[in-house]
Amino acid sequence: MTITPEISSDPVKVWQAAVPVLYNVKEASFKVKATFLETNLATTELFYGAKWEKATEKDPSGVWKEIPGTWRLNLSSTPNLEEISLVVDWGQAGVQNRAVIERAMVADRGAIQLQRQESGKFELTIDALDASGRLGYVLTTDDLKDGSTPPSKVAAADLEADTVAPGAITYVSMSGFKPGTAITVTTGTDKITAATGQTDQRGDARIPLTVASDCPAGSYEIKAGDGTTEAAAGTLVIDVKPKTV
Repeated sequence: MTITPEISSDPVKVWQAAVPVLYNVKEASFKVKATFLETNLATTELFYGAKWEKATEKDPSGVWKEIPGTWRLNLSSTPNLEEISLVVDWGQAGVQNRAVIERAMVADRGAIQLQRQESGKFELTIDALDASGRLGYVLTTDDLKDGSTPPSKVAAADLEADTVAPGAITYVSMSGFKPGTAITVTTGTDKITAATGQTDQRGDARIPLTVASDCPAGSYEIKAGDGTTEAAAGTLVIDVKPKTV
């Protein structure tokens, strides 16, 4: 089985640039290409686009009668494609996933494979239809939302003040880290200490830095990390006479 979400788009160009400034979606599709391994009523009627009916024949007197135990499916030159709902389940390492297509129809059909020692195989491509502005939806038991940082967010740290005097307190602001994790701030000296902190549900944190009154003047590299991701906050300058604005 193959699941293929596709889009086609039109580039939006401007005369000031040689490349598009953005893309507008022109078409979108969600296709499921599958091989059905069971020959039954649902599979065959979906594949052929026709209904099974009792097979009949003329008796010697010219009257049409049903043939006992025999069914017939007419291969129409204009198959009747029915609307269906489709659910696809798969799993990996204990995580269960499900794709639900609320409205779908057969968009293409392939070969019927018949083997001596195997079940019959029916190749179908099923295409999602619009259902109130969506093609369908995906469900998962994986801890994606709360247990990891979204791919679109990059861990970052920033000093709220670049220059301070000995004895001062400043802060490091962080964003894009894994939500609900402990943050460690390194300063390169025991004269600048950071309080313990933890990211909130958005992956953000604000941790105070305390500069000892006997901290030597100089530049110190400040970094923040959660054990797996690290971000440079910048250089903190300790100046006996810090600049004022």
